[in-house]
Amino acid sequence: MKLIGVNQWAGADTWLAEAAHDLQRAADRARQHAHDGWKRLVPSEKFFELARQRFLIPQLFGVAPVRWYYQIGEWTLAEIRPTALHDAKDSATFLVHLQSLYVVDSMRGQGEGKRALAAIKQLAEESGCAVTLFAKSFAFSKDDDLPNAVETFDELVHASLEEMWPVVYQPEWDIECLRFFYESCGLTNICLYGPWVYQRPKEEDLPFDRHFIYLPQSMDPGHRSKLANRLNPGMCEYCNR
Repeated sequence: MKLIGVNQWAGADTWLAEAAHDLQRAADRARQHAHDGWKRLVPSEKFFELARQRFLIPQLFGVAPVRWYYQIGEWTLAEIRPTALHDAKDSATFLVHLQSLYVVDSMRGQGEGKRALAAIKQLAEESGCAVTLFAKSFAFSKDDDLPNAVETFDELVHASLEEMWPVVYQPEWDIECLRFFYESCGLTNICLYGPWVYQRPKEEDLPFDRHFIYLPQSMDPGHRSKLANRLNPGMCEYCNR
């Protein structure tokens, strides 16, 4: 049996060719079904679907997978959750929030955080979903002592998900370094506050330059326009309260 043209076979075992052709059509239908299903997803759903495919999911006590947490590479734990902004209609469909990004302390300074953030930005580009975050530098501490003492990824999971070690917020100079890091990685300042901010004194507000968003080039212009007032502190009601 040999192939003599497109979908044309000659030889004694034509049934084999027909079976192969049926399998090919079934594979084509499956690919088309997956493509159609992907197109129906909103950007935030696409982002989390890609995250499940690309990143490892840490397990609580080595058994139960932990929702919204992802292992990126060998040394980084990220917490990425759904989010929405009060005055941006349907923003839950095109925004996710990077709650925390933590590199094992013994591996800091080797580019692991930058690589992890690049992987998150790649998901944002492929999904058209923007990623928000606050620049707040923290470390885990053993018994309120020895911050920056996490030596392995398993210990990081233990500290953040199992035993919940105390969190120590870092000094101002460290936060400034983190702010510069996000700026150098292509993130933009944006106000992430909502009406709840009116319930506390203004002096407790985190400055505008500590609020960030990654706006992918693939983002729908209509979605981007819904954030325009928040990208300019002069136009934002929460920045000017």
